[in-house]
Order: sequence, then structure tokens, then C-alpha cells
Amino acid sequence: MVIFIGLLSLLLVSVKITEQNVSRLIDRDMVQTKKTVDLYLKQYFLTRNMVLSAGSFHTEADGLVKELGSAVGSTVSIYDSKGKSLSDLNGPIPDTSDFSGALQGGISYVVSQSGADSTISLSSPVLANGAVIGVVRVVKDNAALHDFTNRFLFAVKWIAAAIFALVFITAVFLSSRLTGPIGRLSGSLKDFSNGRYEPLPFNRRTDEIGDLARAFHRMAEKIEEQMDVIKRERDTLLKTQKMSKTFFDNVTHELKTPLTIISGYAQTMRENGFHDKPFFDKGIKYIMDESRRLNDKVVQILEMSTAASRQSDYRYEQVNLPALVREVCTDMTVKARKYKIDIRCETGADFNYRGDREKLREMLINVVDNAVKYGGVDSTVTVSLKKTDTGKVTIFVSDQGKGIAEEHIEHVFEPFYRVSGESQERERGSAGLGLALVKAIAEKHGGSVKLASTRSAGTQVIIEMGEG
Repeated sequence: MVIFIGLLSLLLVSVKITEQNVSRLIDRDMVQTKKTVDLYLKQYFLTRNMVLSAGSFHTEADGLVKELGSAVGSTVSIYDSKGKSLSDLNGPIPDTSDFSGALQGGISYVVSQSGADSTISLSSPVLANGAVIGVVRVVKDNAALHDFTNRFLFAVKWIAAAIFALVFITAVFLSSRLTGPIGRLSGSLKDFSNGRYEPLPFNRRTDEIGDLARAFHRMAEKIEEQMDVIKRERDTLLKTQKMSKTFFDNVTHELKTPLTIISGYAQTMRENGFHDKPFFDKGIKYIMDESRRLNDKVVQILEMSTAASRQSDYRYEQVNLPALVREVCTDMTVKARKYKIDIRCETGADFNYRGDREKLREMLINVVDNAVKYGGVDSTVTVSLKKTDTGKVTIFVSDQGKGIAEEHIEHVFEPFYRVSGESQERERGSAGLGLALVKAIAEKHGGSVKLASTRSAGTQVIIEMGEG
């Protein structure tokens, strides 16, 4: 709009200046024509030894028309002071402002236009002894000047229109290159604020828009990285909270049961006193058994806390791992025979492994103990040890028990987790901490624990140790 108003103002000023210049040209031409007419009037009467008067002006009208017309190169008409035509060579009596003004003693001209034709009519009074004795009217052709002026103004208008169109198209192009990317960038910022990020296609631009887009990309990448970190930390926190709640619930349940039994028998014995000797002996036995069981649970909780403590609590040394496995299998044979279970040990040649001997022994005892607890009567528990060329060690402990349902496998490594409906674990003294301790010790040695189980076919615990 600013450019349009500026060009329009320039056009109007150009037209006004052109009209003023044309008007000045006509004024000078008319002044010159008036001087020429007056000069030729004087010369005409001087050369003929005549005095300019109303009579002589009337009688010499035809001659004046011819002489003056030839001198000024235009059509000349002679009229008396009343506006009556004095020559047969005159045209019709005009009814124009310049003619009426000349009859009043004034000098004036009128520009007349009719289509492409343009004429200038100059009416000049003829004075004799201070009185108006007639009027000389000169009609000049103004078509050339009028045509030139029109063509000039036409050219100026079209040039202004062309400049405006060029500037408008350029402005639209430039604004689209500026406002378009900014608009898309603004939209992307809104999407990004709503959690949706789409890269902007401005990376190849070398102007400020490209710099802004690249800066936006870098900011978005940093924010996404921070969001990923926050999400991971949130997920870890939620998992930790869930595990903590599960651990607390399981510990509460495990500790509540023996405490309830102890409290119940103690209260009953207090009420009955020592009068019922068989019940008293039974109550004492239950209190001692449950107290021992409660103590075992507390000890295992402390052991698990120790297993999950910092790395410096582990004393790493070179351990003959196959010999340690055979030792554990031998120690667990006594308990296995109670349930008519045979322990088969397959270790291969001896080799040294760098680790904490006592922690590794505890890990193996827990795994083999679980296999004995859950293995079927008159079955076999197989303990095998394999070492790869790269130094990785894998321990396999398999039983032939009932197996574990798939929905419970992912939870068996949680502290105090017990499969619902399984009474065998409670009967054989399980506290539900064995596999949790095994996992903690294996991870401290750079390894991991996996469990594979098939219902009615048995369970296999796979301990993959890190390079020792």
C-alpha cells in the first residue's frame, strides 16, 4: 500500500507538472502571437500611409485577414467593436469566453478539444485613441502539442503501473519467502509444545531463516534427549517403587505369619498356664520353630542387603570354579537324599575364575537348594559347568519338578515372591529370597540369570558369568 500510494502520488504530481508546463507553453505562444498581431497591424497601416481608425479598420478587414493569417500561420478573423464580422473570409461569429472578453477590452484565449482535435482561440481587442474599434481573433491548431501531451501522460501512467506491478510481485515473492517459513516454523513450535516434532525443511537455506531452523533443530534435539533421560529415570523410579512395594508387602507377609503363630501360642499358654502339659510342649515347640524361621528370614534379608551393597564388599580372588561346584553338590547331597533326589555334577576340567569364593558358594547353594526343594521325589538334579574359548562361564542347574507357570517366571527373582498355591516351598523352609540373592551375586560378577521352565517337565536355571 505504501508503494502504491507513493506511485499514485508521483503520477498525480507528474500529470499536474505536465499540465502546468503545457499551460506555460501556450501562454508564451499566445503572448508571442499577440505581439505579432499588434506589430503587423502597425506595419500594415504604416506601409499604406493610413491611420488606424474604426473606418480604416473596417475597409481593410479582408486585407488584414490575409496579411495577419499569413504572418501568424493561423486562421484570423476581424470583427468590429460590436462583435459583427467585417470580412467575408471570417468564419461564423464565435460564442466563446475569449471573444466576449475581447469585446470588453480584455485579452484572453480558450483551448478547445474535440476528440483528437485541439485548437487555441486568442481574441485581442484593437485600440485606437484609447477606444476599442474591433477584435482580431486568431485560431491556432493545438493538435500536435495535445497529442504529445497525451502520449507522454499515457507513457507515464503505464510506466507507473508496470513499476507497481513489478514491485508488487517482488514484494509478494519476498514476503512469501520470509513469512511462509516463519509461519511454518511457528506451526512447528506449536506442534512441538504439544509433544509433536517434525523437522523443518530449511536446513539448506543459508539465510537467517535457515540459521533459525537449525537452531530450532538443535534445541529440539537437546529437549528430546532430556525428555528421554527424564522418561528413563521416571520408568526406573516407577519400577523401583513397584519393586519396593512388592518387597515390603512380601516381607510384611513373611514376617507376619511366624509372629502371628508365636503370639497366638504365647497368649494361649498364658491363659492355660502349665495345667495342660501336652499343649504346653506343643506350644513351646511351635514358638521355637517359628522363632527360628523368623530368625532365618531376618538373616536372609540382611544377606540380600549385603549382596546388593557396594562393589568393595566383594573380595575377588582366583577361584577353582569346577572344584567349588563339586563341593557344593557334595554338601547338598545330604539334603537331597532326604527327598530321594540324586545330584549329578558335570564340571569338566578345573580352571580358575576371578570372583568372591564365599559369594559364589552362596549363589550355587541357593540355586541347587531350590532345585532340591522343587525337584520331584525320586528325580535327578543336574549341575553342569561350561567355559567358552572367550572365557565366559555358564552354569546350568536343572530339576525334574512340576515346573513354573509362565506368568510367574518374570517374578521369581523378586524378594519373597511365592507362587500362589505352592505349599512345598513353605514345608521345606523357603523364605523366597534365594533367586533374588543369586541374581544380585551374578550381576556383581558381571553376569546374569535366566530361568526356563516347562510345566510337569522341570525347571532350568542358567547363570551366565562375566569373564573372570
